Amino acid sequence: MNLKKMNKGLDFLREKYGAAKGEITIKDGHCYVDATPLIPGRMERKIVELKKMTENGTLEGVSTLRFASFGPKGSDLEAMLAKEFDLAALLGAADVVRVMAVANGNAINVLAKLANDVNVSIEVGAGLPKGELGYDRHEIIAKRGVACDQTVDTHTPHASIRCWDAKDAVEYTDVDTELFGMTYEEVWNVRAAFALLQKRASAKIWKAAWAKATKAAALAFKADKTKKAQTIALKKGVDTNAAIKVAEVR
Repeated sequence: MNLKKMNKGLDFLREKYGAAKGEITIKDGHCYVDATPLIPGRMERKIVELKKMTENGTLEGVSTLRFASFGPKGSDLEAMLAKEFDLAALLGAADVVRVMAVANGNAINVLAKLANDVNVSIEVGAGLPKGELGYDRHEIIAKRGVACDQTVDTHTPHASIRCWDAKDAVEYTDVDTELFGMTYEEVWNVRAAFALLQKRASAKIWKAAWAKATKAAALAFKADKTKKAQTIALKKGVDTNAAIKVAEVR
């Protein structure tokens, strides 16, 4: 991620729409604003739309979440899994309370249960060739309706523009009309930082949500080592799984 480019984009949004001062920093590969971890997955347009479907009646009686995420060799497998656990809690509208997992090298398969009895299946791998952008897939199965953030007949995202010449091809996938030239990951980290600085997202909630996600990810690897399912006790506190108001991309 290009930190200078990301903060330039954040400054552009702050000056255009108004927001408190702040900048993005990176620690151990994760983005922060001050001491608040960013959760860019919650800002992705495809995840926002899936969340809406679970709340507006399009999907009724969510029963199963099936997720997959694949990155290049060297990716942080535990961080990738934490992101998927956070999205599972968000889309399933309940905290993770039980995990079982089997890991093998640079891959891990997880079965989990949410507090509302929604079942979760997560497959995470970090074995793609170096330089690959990686891809993910999130499917929601309900008593009435099924939704997925990828085209039905593919597991890989499409590029919005492809240019070919005699030697090779160049792909462009600008997903935000105000943040041109940034990678997918950079765009949503900037949007997440902007949401925090505008107070549309709560630092308290995101800290709590990310703490839960990282704990669940750590317990998944513990479950693999011990060959026993791990449980997570529910604690009273703020609701970390509610949708936030997301500014429309212009």
